[in-house]
Amino acid sequence: MKNKSRLYEKSSESPWLDHGVHKLCKWIPTFVGISKVFRLYFSHFVYVMCVFKKIIKSSKWISVFLFIVASLFAQVLNAQETTAVVIGPLIDGFYPPYPATTPATGEKVEKIKRGEYLAKMGDCISCHTDVKGGTPAYAGGLSIATPFGTFYSPNITPDKETGIGNWTEEDFIRALKKGRDPKGRNYFPVFPYVYFSKMTDDDARALYAYFMSISPVNLANKSLPFPFNVPGSRFTLWGWNLLFFFAENNEIAYHPEKTPAWNRGHYIVDSLGHCSMCHTPLNPFGAPKNRYYLTGGFIDGYWAPNITKYGLQSATRSDVADVFKKNELINRAGPIVGPMSEVNHNSLQYLTNEDQLAIATYLKTVVSEETLGIAPSDLAPTLSRGKQVYVSACVICHQDNKMGAPVIGDGSNWYRRLKSSGLTGLYRHAINGYNSMPVKGACVTCSDNDVIAATDFILNKSLSRSQWHDLSSGGAEKYPANGKEIYNESCSVCHNEGKQGAPKIGDKETWKPLIAQNIDVLIGNTLNGKTHPHNGGCEHCTTGEVIEAIKYMVNQSKTSGNYRLW
Repeated sequence: MKNKSRLYEKSSESPWLDHGVHKLCKWIPTFVGISKVFRLYFSHFVYVMCVFKKIIKSSKWISVFLFIVASLFAQVLNAQETTAVVIGPLIDGFYPPYPATTPATGEKVEKIKRGEYLAKMGDCISCHTDVKGGTPAYAGGLSIATPFGTFYSPNITPDKETGIGNWTEEDFIRALKKGRDPKGRNYFPVFPYVYFSKMTDDDARALYAYFMSISPVNLANKSLPFPFNVPGSRFTLWGWNLLFFFAENNEIAYHPEKTPAWNRGHYIVDSLGHCSMCHTPLNPFGAPKNRYYLTGGFIDGYWAPNITKYGLQSATRSDVADVFKKNELINRAGPIVGPMSEVNHNSLQYLTNEDQLAIATYLKTVVSEETLGIAPSDLAPTLSRGKQVYVSACVICHQDNKMGAPVIGDGSNWYRRLKSSGLTGLYRHAINGYNSMPVKGACVTCSDNDVIAATDFILNKSLSRSQWHDLSSGGAEKYPANGKEIYNESCSVCHNEGKQGAPKIGDKETWKPLIAQNIDVLIGNTLNGKTHPHNGGCEHCTTGEVIEAIKYMVNQSKTSGNYRLW
C-alpha cells in the first residue's frame, strides 16, 4: 500500500497534471450513478493516468500514452455493443470467386501468376470482399468486429479514385512491410502488417503486379469507428508500433541446419499465412502474446486450436495437409467450421502439396509455453486429478457454453450424451477431438488418463446422484458405445477403402469366406490377431464394443444371415 500511495503524491515539477490525476484517482469510488461498464473502464483509464503521470513528461512516450488512452476509450464506447452481439456462423455456403487478370506479356505473365498464388496464400480475398454485401472481389467493405469497434476493410482493386490505382510499387511495399499508407499515416493493426512485414520484397512486388492486373472497382471505402476517425488518431499508433512492432527486425532468418521444407513452412506460417493472428492469444491491445505462440485462442466465437508440436502430436504431416485439402479436423473428428473453413476454401486448398506439407513440417516442431497445459500424469484417473485438468483447460468452454459445449452441471444434456455415445465414446471424443472440441479438450500436454479424469469429473458434477452411482458401478458395460459409431471412429480408417489388406466393408465376395470361418474367429483375430491392430485399433474400447463393431461390419458385408443378435 505504501508503494501504491506514492502514485497519488503531488510533484512541483508538473502541478497541473499531478493535481488533476490526484483528484481523479480519489473520485473513482464516488461513481455510483453511472453504468458499471463505464465505471470499470474509467477506473482503468484513471489508473493508467496515475501510472503514467511522470512517464508522459518524456516526449518519446507521449504516443504510447495516447494510444493506451485511445484504446481504453474505444473499448468503453464499444463495450456494450460487442458484448450484445450474438455470434453466428460465418460459413453460408458462398465464397467469392477469384477475379480474372488482364492479359500480359513476357516476364510479367509469370510475375502476375506468382502474385495471384501469394494472394491466395495470404487469404487477402476473405477480408477484402464483403460477400454478404454483394461487393466484387477485393473491393473491401467487409465489417471486422474487434474489441475496439467495427473496422471495414478497404478497396484494394486498382481503381484510381477509391482503390490503390495511384499507388507506386514502393507505396505498396511500404503498406505491407511498414504498416503505413502512401502519405505515411499508420494503419491500424487489424490489417496484419505485423506478419506481412516479414515477407520478401520480391514477394511483395509479385503481389503488386497481381493486384494491378485485376479489374478496378469504384467503391468508396467506409469510415473508421469513433474515435479512430478523428484527425490525428493514427498518430497514436506510433505508440503501438513502438511497443509491439519493429519492422526493421522482422526478416525471417533462414536456418541452414533445418530442411528446406521446414524453412519454407516457417516463412509461410509467420508471413503471408499470418497463422498467429488467430492461433496465438492476443493481449488487451490486440498484439500477439508471443510466449504462447500458436497455442490457440478464440476468434469470432470459435476456438482456433493449438497447432504446435503438442497440439499436432496425434497427426502426421500428411494428416495436417489433409486438413487444408479436405476441410476436416485431424483424427477425422468432424468438419471444420467457422473462420478456418473460409481460410481453407479461399486460401490453403490452393497451395501446392509441397507448401502444405512444408507448413505441417514446421508446425510439428514448434514448442511454446502452454497457457492451458499441465504436466501429464499416467496414474489412474481420479476425480481430484480431473478437477485440476478441468480448471486448467476444459473450463474455457464447458463453463459457459462456448461453441455449444455442454455446460458442466447440465445433467439432462450430459446424461443424453452418455447414453448416445457411451462412456468410452465420451472418452474418445475428448482425447481425439470431436466437432468443435479440440484434441484432448485443449489440454495438449495432458495424458489420455488426464483427459479421462476430466471427463469423469464433469460427469460427476453434472449427473444426479443415482445416475452417477449407476455409472460408477456399471461403467462402460452399462453405457456402451454402439458398433456403428465404433466403426466410424476407428475401423473405417482401413475398412472403408481396404487399406493395408483390410477387407473393404460391403465387399460381399471378400467377406464371404471370412464369415464362413465362424464369427468367433473374426473376433479373435480382431482382438488379438498378429496382422490386426490390438483391440481393433480402438485403445479405449471395451471387448463388447469391439464385438459390436465386428457385427456391424459383418451385417454390412454379409450375403445372408443376421448377426445382430449374436
